[in-house]
Amino acid sequence: MKQPNRKVLVILSFFIVGFMVLALVLAFKTDRTKLMDAFHHIQMVQMLFALACTGTAYTAFVLSFNGLFTMTPHRVPFNRFYSIMFISYTINFIASSGGWTGVMLRAYLLKFEKVPYSVTVPVSLAQNTVFNLVLACVSFGGLIFLREHPEFIGSEREVLVLLFMLGLAAVVAVMLLIFLNRRFRKWFLRRSIILGNWLGKTFLRKQTSYQRLVEIRNNMEKTMQFLHRDWWRLLGVLFWVVMDWVFTALTLYFCFRAVGVALPLGLLMVGFTVMFLTSTINPVPAGLGISEVALAGVFSRLGVDFEQTLAAALLFRFVFYLLPMAVSTALYLDTMRTFLKQEENIEGAIKSTRS
Repeated sequence: MKQPNRKVLVILSFFIVGFMVLALVLAFKTDRTKLMDAFHHIQMVQMLFALACTGTAYTAFVLSFNGLFTMTPHRVPFNRFYSIMFISYTINFIASSGGWTGVMLRAYLLKFEKVPYSVTVPVSLAQNTVFNLVLACVSFGGLIFLREHPEFIGSEREVLVLLFMLGLAAVVAVMLLIFLNRRFRKWFLRRSIILGNWLGKTFLRKQTSYQRLVEIRNNMEKTMQFLHRDWWRLLGVLFWVVMDWVFTALTLYFCFRAVGVALPLGLLMVGFTVMFLTSTINPVPAGLGISEVALAGVFSRLGVDFEQTLAAALLFRFVFYLLPMAVSTALYLDTMRTFLKQEENIEGAIKSTRS
């Protein structure tokens, strides 16, 4: 009898944890009458706007990668390219791994299009660098808003917000130094690889070979070379990444509008920061349950109704995560069916040639 995959069991376990957190909050913390009232009075026009913003955000993500991919000599028909990118984006909602799951699946699917891993991985890392830099800047903006409006959080929490701001500023500074200064980049990568190897050896009982460490460092250097190759094209990538985050934030905004809450820009940035930091730095896939509860808890302290916030967060979960995952599953099955058919045709042609 085939044993179940350990990774699948771990992911399912974390899904259950997220559902349990959400269920407990719904049972003991939430006024279910107010929550159901919020769902009964959803404004469908605002939900249509949220859907349109979701589609635009995903398209901007694809175009941001395409801006770097066009620097390579490889070309893929845009409809298949869009499907592969869409699938690789949504897989991160199932396995939270800092984007690495999506990168690996993208590399695997592009391999069928004759694009080698040595091209896909550096380009993906380059895009992730820009992607996370913009996210850090947006999150920093949300913290600035809280710092400038102590009436939302109380003076006793200003120090905590300030510490978060300093930490995020340090992250942004390190990312810029990695990008701009080759000497610092080599030093940082060497230290990071040593640290990662030590963590793997200590906690996972797995040691990476020296050759593999050198390969990782070389891939990272290739990533930086991609970013430095064409500054104008890089600005185009930056534009599409910004558009991706802007329309993602607008999706969240229209989900709140759908339940009757008009968020000011500052609170929208705060909500956006809470949703994506809790979903990214979280073993629970896409922060299921955790992100919704965290957002409702933070906003209830900032004067926004707990039940309305929870309803808006669940709508955002449905529009931005669940619907795209359903579409992605269909695209994945169709894509794999197409690739397998192509392989069968090639094998058939080879056999007929030999005979």
